[in-house]
Amino acid sequence: MKPPSPIGELLARVGAGFFQQAYVVADLDAAQEALARSLGASPFVTLPPALLPYRYRGRDVQCALALAFARSGDVQIELLQPVEGEGLHVEFLAEHGFGAHHLGFLIDQLDPELAHAAGLGFGEVMSGAFGSLRFAYLDTFAALGLYVELVEDPDGMMAQLMAWRDPV
Repeated sequence: MKPPSPIGELLARVGAGFFQQAYVVADLDAAQEALARSLGASPFVTLPPALLPYRYRGRDVQCALALAFARSGDVQIELLQPVEGEGLHVEFLAEHGFGAHHLGFLIDQLDPELAHAAGLGFGEVMSGAFGSLRFAYLDTFAALGLYVELVEDPDGMMAQLMAWRDPV
């Protein structure tokens, strides 16, 4: 039996926590309309941009993102529009334009998963926190065509935003 590829091993390890498909967009309003039609998404809830600190490719940066969240089936749809600063979303939009950016996975503990992913060759490219919620994007783009976001959510903030979803 052939051993799994590194990306296969990573996804097998975190796959049960899949909850989100995210898109980087240049126009939040237009993207909401387009994706609501094409994905059959529920109405979007938006959050205004705020300049927040992130760790991006080994440097401390700030970035403001306008965000919108909706539901398509059992999956949260996230739209991210860079507004100010620098970071992975700004880089993605400049290099690829509008498009699918990452898959989000809820996990119990971020640090052990980051160490495991690094051992597979998928280092952290950007990370941050919102209250007790911590997240990190892994450098899976070459292997998957998307980034993988790992989300540690000890207080269940994301679960509260997804009351329609069965618990993982």
